[in-house]
Amino acid sequence: MDRQSNPEVSRIQTKINTFLFDLDGTLINSSKDIAVAANYALQNLGFSPLPEEEIIKHVGYGGEKLIQGILNTNNKDLISKGVKIFREYYFSNPAVHTTLYPYIDRLLTALKEQGKTIGVITNKYEDISRQILEKLGVMDRIDILIGGDTTSYKKPRPEPILYALTKLGSKPENTVMIGDSEADIQAGKQAGTKTALVLYGFGKKEIALSYNPDIVIKSSEELFKLFS
Repeated sequence: MDRQSNPEVSRIQTKINTFLFDLDGTLINSSKDIAVAANYALQNLGFSPLPEEEIIKHVGYGGEKLIQGILNTNNKDLISKGVKIFREYYFSNPAVHTTLYPYIDRLLTALKEQGKTIGVITNKYEDISRQILEKLGVMDRIDILIGGDTTSYKKPRPEPILYALTKLGSKPENTVMIGDSEADIQAGKQAGTKTALVLYGFGKKEIALSYNPDIVIKSSEELFKLFS
C-alpha cells in the first residue's frame, strides 16, 4: 500500500495532525521481556512456565488481564499475587530485550519535523512505559503518554484517548489511533478518531479486522512510508 494509490490514506493524511500510538506490538517489540517476567511470576506461584507465543496472546489488555489469562483462573487473590510478582520483576527489568520496531525511530522524527503531535496510549502502566521509552531514546518526541493507570478506564474504552485529546488540544477528526489490537480500534472509533491497524504486532488480527479500521498496515516499514 502507498498513499498515492490509496485515496482513503491520502484523504486521512491531509487531515491528520495528531498521531496516537499503542505501545506494545506497535512501537516496540517487548514480547521477550514480558514473557520472562510472566514466567517468573508463574514459577513463583508454583506453576510451570509457558511458551512466549502463548503469553503474548494475552498482551494488550493490561497487567491484570495478562496474569489472569496465563493463569487461566478467576481467583482474584491468585491474580493479585501474580500481578504483584510480575510487576516487581518487570519494573526491575523493563527493557532488557525490548526494541523499537524497524523504522519507528525514523517515523517519530519525521512526524515531529512535520510539526505533528505524537501521543502514546497504552494499557501498560504509565511509569514502566515511560522508563522503556526513555531507555529506547524516543520519549523526547512524544507529547503525551497515557498508561493503563493514568485514567479510570483502559482501552477499549475511549476515555484514555479523549483525555489525551483534551490535554493536547487536538480534535478527534484530525487524529489517528494506530495499534495492533481490537482494543485500539474500538477505542479510536468510540473517541471519534481515524483508526489504523498494524498487522505485525501481538493483537488478534481477525478480531481487530472485524472492527473495520480505516487503514490496515502490514509492516512497520509500510507505516513509515505512509505517514513520514
